[in-house]
Amino acid sequence: MIPEIIKELNKENGSNYKIQVLKNYQDNELLQRVLKMAYDKVAYTYGISMKNINTEKYIGTTTLISLEGALNILENEFSTRKVTGNKAIERLEDIFASVRPEDAQIIKGIINRDLRINMGRTQINKVFKNLIIKPPYMRCGIYSEKTAKKISFPAIIQVKADGMFQAVTVENGDVTFTSRSGEERDFPTLESRFRNFPDGVYIGELLVHNLENRSEGNGLINSDNPPHRDIYIQLWDYITLDEYSRGKDKKNKTEYRDRIYDLSNNIDQDEYVQVIETHNVQDISQALRYVSTWMNQGLEGGILKDLNNIFVDHTSPTQLKLKLEIDAEVRVTGFIEGTKGTKREQTFGSLVFENDEGTIKGSVSGFSDKELEEIHQNREKYLGKVMTVQFNDLTKSRDNDYYALSHPRFICFRDDKNCTDTLERVQEMKEMAMSLS
Repeated sequence: MIPEIIKELNKENGSNYKIQVLKNYQDNELLQRVLKMAYDKVAYTYGISMKNINTEKYIGTTTLISLEGALNILENEFSTRKVTGNKAIERLEDIFASVRPEDAQIIKGIINRDLRINMGRTQINKVFKNLIIKPPYMRCGIYSEKTAKKISFPAIIQVKADGMFQAVTVENGDVTFTSRSGEERDFPTLESRFRNFPDGVYIGELLVHNLENRSEGNGLINSDNPPHRDIYIQLWDYITLDEYSRGKDKKNKTEYRDRIYDLSNNIDQDEYVQVIETHNVQDISQALRYVSTWMNQGLEGGILKDLNNIFVDHTSPTQLKLKLEIDAEVRVTGFIEGTKGTKREQTFGSLVFENDEGTIKGSVSGFSDKELEEIHQNREKYLGKVMTVQFNDLTKSRDNDYYALSHPRFICFRDDKNCTDTLERVQEMKEMAMSLS
């Protein structure tokens, strides 16, 4: 039944269509379980990837395991780490050898965290409320005339370098690296340094030494063979384990002035672990001078923080993004073919995108020849990906029920994100850019 639902979901690519299909199966508990085990990276981690699995064993045996039985094994043995390493590889290969071929694809999708349905957590939770949990994350607000009133001076300005976000949890010497979407990765060189730090959650971003192109750096970090000895982390926050777990309950009390102090005292700074560039500022003009300098260096901008900021899982009104351009996170939904008689005929002309609300739509180009070839050869892989698009204005034609981005330019794919910006947030970013111009 589940493979058939997956096929039905993929008959059309529109967001409204996919949501309606899920609504048709709203009472299907097995479907909910499959979706949760695939996309809930807080509740489920498996400690294994498909790259180590011998797919030659997808042959089936006389003793078949049902999909439910296979899910039970993943939940009770892999997610609890009862089997790890080579035993886990052998166990997963046995599962693939013992389930129906169509169920094997479901298991593969769960391990890969992608059922190939071109849907994200936000869309799934519209049908199955709160099914997919996300880790606590305090997002930056957008600077505007209204939000500026939430910042009291003196305040702090920090560089926004746009590496790969990472929450590093230290508990009794155990170190866990978690992405914004909840995916766990291993960074052994960094782990050896964090192991002796005080318990808590250290928030920052991963970068690659001697590599100014952050998109390229994020790609290396997210690859199958990351350059671990070249990866370092810049940190901007430290939260106790209790306050991190209470982030969704909005009951925390520790102010940022104390958290940044504790962060500086807790870590031994070196070439691998650093506190991000931080300055005290007396007013917005002083903050903007730092932002201008950083942007001239090719960085993204700055983050203005109130010293009274409290860690909460929400969009914070007391830590605000400052930048002089506008960008948005959107999802790839299709391709526009290249014009006949041009070199783009061999690849594609542009990528079609929209946000998960369906309130912003458009297409974007600006890819290098290498990027064009890579995306073209792996179209299925890029469908559904979140990407950053930079633009100059937000417009709406009287004939359309959606908004368009003026002069959109491709910036990078965001493997660390699985949701797109709302229309409201994009409008806020536009207002911020206008207020700073």
